[in-house]
Amino acid sequence: MEMTVRRLMVRSSIVAALGLGSIVVAAPQAIADAPCSDGTARLFFTNETNTCQGGGTVSFDGSPAISKVCSMSSAHVVVDATIKISKKKNTTQHLDLSNGQCGRLDVGSQLDATVTITPS
Repeated sequence: MEMTVRRLMVRSSIVAALGLGSIVVAAPQAIADAPCSDGTARLFFTNETNTCQGGGTVSFDGSPAISKVCSMSSAHVVVDATIKISKKKNTTQHLDLSNGQCGRLDVGSQLDATVTITPS
């Protein structure tokens, strides 16, 4: 009886893990189904949202923080994020992306970020 219960628990755990795995796999597919157009960038935020951003400069206050930026084809993207590294000191994290490149930003202490997108 004890062996049967263990097997059932293990099988249930595997089924649950597979079920969760399918949810994780579905999220990138949703992004691929609605790609950003050429000359834009996709911005990913820490609150699990993302958006397509067209040409120009946009500033964000760090809440939610930008976690990742991807340039689409025919786009040059420059990101400058202010990161707090101590009580009295900040630093700037700089990303320079183009034609499908992606970059990650520090999010734990991100104070703000400026994103400039230039269609090329």
